[in-house]
Amino acid sequence: MDIVLCLKQVPDVDDIKWTKENNLDRSLMLSKLNPCDEFAIETAVKLKQALKDVSITAISMGPENAKEVLNYAAAKGADRAILLSDKAFAASDTLVTSKILASAIKKFIPNFSLVLTGQMAQDGDTAQVPVSLAQYLDIPDVTCASDIVCESANISVVQKTGSIMNFWEINMSCLVALNDECKEKTFPKINDYIRAQSLNIEVYGLDDIGLDKNEVGIIGSPTRVYRAFRPENKKNTAEISSDFAKFMFEQINKVKK
Repeated sequence: MDIVLCLKQVPDVDDIKWTKENNLDRSLMLSKLNPCDEFAIETAVKLKQALKDVSITAISMGPENAKEVLNYAAAKGADRAILLSDKAFAASDTLVTSKILASAIKKFIPNFSLVLTGQMAQDGDTAQVPVSLAQYLDIPDVTCASDIVCESANISVVQKTGSIMNFWEINMSCLVALNDECKEKTFPKINDYIRAQSLNIEVYGLDDIGLDKNEVGIIGSPTRVYRAFRPENKKNTAEISSDFAKFMFEQINKVKK
């Protein structure tokens, strides 16, 4: 069973820098693993421990320093790591990012059984990449998943949307987007990090995945950001005493009666 683990290195959104095209200037911001992807890693490792003959390939698109998240995934249990890095990929929107990831998966991991992603990325919160990626791969998908159980050729997925919980059973190959906090986050040991350093991270660019330069990056992206800004909180608030609050509460109760 081949599991594809899609990871993203995201900037620290507490210190946002913008380019003149209203895109995030990642070169001036600290980066970290996307929080939702942490749960995807935990799920992949859990499946590897529970099943036989499972191989995990972690894949990420980004600059050279995105190798950090791949090394982390390797320390947690990934067997293979792929970085898609090319200047032509810069400023790709969610649709083009999905196309790039799908092209790489089809070429370098053609016999995959399961694709795991985080539900959304902290730097965009669109949740568009998982469903778009599934469409490009022509496979079924389940989003907002909180747990997965694999049995033979099928997988059972617990999906939580608001206060509603659904249970799905779908055939592999498929994609599952995980949207839950790590309840039991594990931490790699020093020997795990040492082992991860010996893993060769495969790096591929535009020419390797068979796409044209006009299909990727800002040129190939239909999305245009015309304005980006940090919203200001302009709420008018007033502090009231506990006695006044008690008085108002009593008056409201009288009206209700």
